[in-house]
Amino acid sequence: MEQEMMTGTITIDDNKNVTFRPGPDNDVWMTQYEIARLFRVFVQAVTANIKAIYKSGALKEYDTMRILSTDPKTGVVVYNTEMIAALAFRIDSWHTQAFRHWLTHRPKQHMVVVRVLSNEQAIVN
Repeated sequence: MEQEMMTGTITIDDNKNVTFRPGPDNDVWMTQYEIARLFRVFVQAVTANIKAIYKSGALKEYDTMRILSTDPKTGVVVYNTEMIAALAFRIDSWHTQAFRHWLTHRPKQHMVVVRVLSNEQAIVN
């Protein structure tokens, strides 16, 4: 549960409802096993597609991958929402279809205009 609070969660229920709960950095980070469980596919499918995405240059490891470690000798490799979304478009399953639908049809977030130090306005989500 502590790791879940730090990395956020994504769930897809049997009615194709997607729940997105970001972590403190406003992103979700999941292991290959967690992604495979989310999409209901084999871990090997996730692994092969991650390698293909990196090999094609579509995404970069330094942007989409982290190593979480509580012990200096071991670490857990996690991937962010951008990689999870890319995998959803490469893997075909009932759950990836639900996730793709959620990505493309989710309600748009409100845009807020805030004042920044240089007295210019910036748009943030």
